[in-house]
Amino acid sequence: MYKKLIAGEFGLKETFWKYGVLGTLVVLLIVKIFGALLAPRLAGVSIYAYYTTYFNPLTMDRAILVYTVCYLTSLFILLGYNVSMILAVWRSANAYERSPWLGRIAKGLMLLLVYICLKSVF
Repeated sequence: MYKKLIAGEFGLKETFWKYGVLGTLVVLLIVKIFGALLAPRLAGVSIYAYYTTYFNPLTMDRAILVYTVCYLTSLFILLGYNVSMILAVWRSANAYERSPWLGRIAKGLMLLLVYICLKSVF
């Protein structure tokens, strides 16, 4: 199924709305949840600063370590998913025969969605 999706074999409507918009928002929600769980434990310090300055393996808080791994993993999944959805929507829009304008609009909106999504995380 993933191979067909990336190849653009699904319709533009299904690819854009179901996998592009809804899928991206679900993965973004997961990233935001792990970020919200991690933020109070870091007490205003960035992840990089925490692990370079304050981290001590002997007295570490395991919850911070688990939330950091979950947050960074979900962040990498979000990045990979966004790249694959851009490819899927792009190819599906190229194969869309009804209206070339709808294909172009879908491409632009997908790029805008990915930009807004990544801007909200970083």
